[in-house]
Amino acid sequence: MTTTPIELLVSRACDASLHEPNYALHLEVATYINEKKANNPRDAAMLIARLACNRNAHVALLALALLDTLVKSCGYPFHLQISTKEFLNELVRRFPDRPPPFPGPVMSRILETIQGWKETICVESRWRDDLTNIIDMHRLLMHKGYRFRHVPRAAPSASSSATAVAANLKSAAELEAEDREAQSAKLQELIRRGTPKDLLLAQDIMKNLAGAEPANQVDYRSQALSELERLESKVVLLGEMLDNANMTGGERSVTGDVYEQVATILTASRPKIQKWISDAEAGEDDTESLDTLLQINDQINTVLERYDAFRRGDYEAARNPVPSQYAAAAQAQAASSLIDFDDPTPAAGASGPANDLEALFGGLGSAPPVNLAGSPPPVNPATRPAPPPQTQSQLGGSIVLPSTPSPGPAQIPRQPAPPGYFNTSAARPQQPVYGGASLAQPAYSNGAQQPPYSSGASIPQQPQQPQAAVAPQGKDPFADLAGLF
Repeated sequence: MTTTPIELLVSRACDASLHEPNYALHLEVATYINEKKANNPRDAAMLIARLACNRNAHVALLALALLDTLVKSCGYPFHLQISTKEFLNELVRRFPDRPPPFPGPVMSRILETIQGWKETICVESRWRDDLTNIIDMHRLLMHKGYRFRHVPRAAPSASSSATAVAANLKSAAELEAEDREAQSAKLQELIRRGTPKDLLLAQDIMKNLAGAEPANQVDYRSQALSELERLESKVVLLGEMLDNANMTGGERSVTGDVYEQVATILTASRPKIQKWISDAEAGEDDTESLDTLLQINDQINTVLERYDAFRRGDYEAARNPVPSQYAAAAQAQAASSLIDFDDPTPAAGASGPANDLEALFGGLGSAPPVNLAGSPPPVNPATRPAPPPQTQSQLGGSIVLPSTPSPGPAQIPRQPAPPGYFNTSAARPQQPVYGGASLAQPAYSNGAQQPPYSSGASIPQQPQQPQAAVAPQGKDPFADLAGLF
């Protein structure tokens, strides 16, 4: 039987003659899997699962150590293989139905490995939906009575967090290549299974890889820009922290504080941003995002320079710098008068409110001059004429109060009363007017010139106000109108 290269590498890494795991061989196996792909991830995973069930506990522990290295070094193709039912069933093949009271080192290491997968790749992976078999195996073992020892995870250091953030920061081309690689690995696995359901899913994946449905294509550029926005938010965060720092009180940055954590993330991300800028300028990558990349790169450089000055104690350089153009504008504004108490002089010939009203109601006659001061002109009470008779529109309808002079026919024509407004009787026809006087005036039983109110409506009578005596000034101007009423 011919032995494949991947089997030789795995056998060398799990040789019983090794006293401890050889991580150089582990990295060699991982490199070979990442470069060759094809069936190598599956072949390596199944061979490691069989070695983990070896009767020699030393070989089993070496195989589990190699498995842990490959999970961390290889990507989705290997993760997809360790989440298959065949691999998981082979990994726990020697587990009894009833858990032993004191599990051995190999069984404890397998339980710890499954627990770690459940808390890491099943939560953080972009394709976590394809790794549900790991969670099912974890649930099945707990149902059988196996207990997973909770190992507290150490808090990630600033360097490890920065490395993780920089690793997740990818361009649109890198995201597309990673997605196509994952879909190719999943397509190969679905074809290998060969069930009708798997073949339908494989058909959909082939359509996506071939670009047969452009409407369903993923916008990788938007995903890359969203990652850049997250990085920009960290730039803004560090800038605001430096702005709010108590520099007058001598605040300093210490190792491991928030200042250092954010600055480490930005420092680790800056080389990748500069590489994207070089690729975009050369036309090899997304040239449409060149302006955004240049802006973020300038912001990162500025805020890191301020942070370095803050660590050295140079608080003057650590303050928020003001651009030269804004500084010149601020100085010019400070030199000029900020408050002007003089009222602006109106331009000659400017139209005031009266002119605007005259232009609006032009042709209706000249309007009286408008008093802009707001106070009425003084009037002599002795020479003030009697108030003119109010028109019908001013009185608010055909009903007028007693002792109110009726408007003459010269001021306003008589309007017929609306029928049935204050009484149920129809309106009387209007009397024709000839020469300014009516031919006949209707007589009422009460002897007044106004029609009596209906019995259904009662209007209160207002007491007459005593009018001030007006000095005689010759002929009364309203004496000619007395005969008309």
